[in-house]
Amino acid sequence: MESVSETRVTFLGTSTALPDIGSDTASFLINEKYLVDTGWSLINNLRNCDIDPLQIEYLFFTHMHHDHYLSLPSLFFYFLMKRKDLKDLKIIGPADDVERIVTLALNFLQKEVFYSDKSFPTIIPLSPGDNYDHELFHLTTCDTIHPVQGLCYRFTDKRTGKCFSFTGDSAYYPKIAEHVKGSSFLIHEASLGPIHADPSTNHALHSGALDAALIAESAQVGKLYLVHGALSRKEECVQAASQIYKGTVEWPEDGQTIVL
Repeated sequence: MESVSETRVTFLGTSTALPDIGSDTASFLINEKYLVDTGWSLINNLRNCDIDPLQIEYLFFTHMHHDHYLSLPSLFFYFLMKRKDLKDLKIIGPADDVERIVTLALNFLQKEVFYSDKSFPTIIPLSPGDNYDHELFHLTTCDTIHPVQGLCYRFTDKRTGKCFSFTGDSAYYPKIAEHVKGSSFLIHEASLGPIHADPSTNHALHSGALDAALIAESAQVGKLYLVHGALSRKEECVQAASQIYKGTVEWPEDGQTIVL
């Protein structure tokens, strides 16, 4: 196993489902080769961070809503245009939907017409509660509360021993706190702004910054990063969450890299 001292997370986008101009919806990169969701403009986002998209070895989907997989065909097309076989790309995601969405993306590119000689990517469906083990990292999952099946992930970097967690989209769900407990940091959505979600009107099943703060405080994570909301309200969200969560709260910038 390679010996390194850092775990790196680079935010590619932190905005909402219809992203603010100049940003993208929530997605990020782990150690320059593991991608979490794709956002709308993945290829440009990666290249703007001096990351060759061909470096991507794994893609982790938190759930299969459009804004989280819109750039999947672009990623496939980049691989194919560079003559790199898709079998080199492994895709982990919710068992209910991931294989169907991958197949639809390849159909959109007319793979059987233009790239019939190329293999399919390796698809690894996970149900909530499943684990995935790799030589360099370990994943554990729990369910989320959202209109489609979602996975909250806890990622452990075996090279450094560091772990952090990310929720994807979810309404407030105390079980998440149990799953992410003690993580170095938690990336949690705050789509609804600097509020608690009202269960009577929260039909899309998202969280506000106060819901994220409750999870972070209960889990005693080292730091809370808020994402996936309107950037015009990010300072309000950070201030609101800081009233509940006693640790550091930040809303990261696009292109920002966190080092553990």
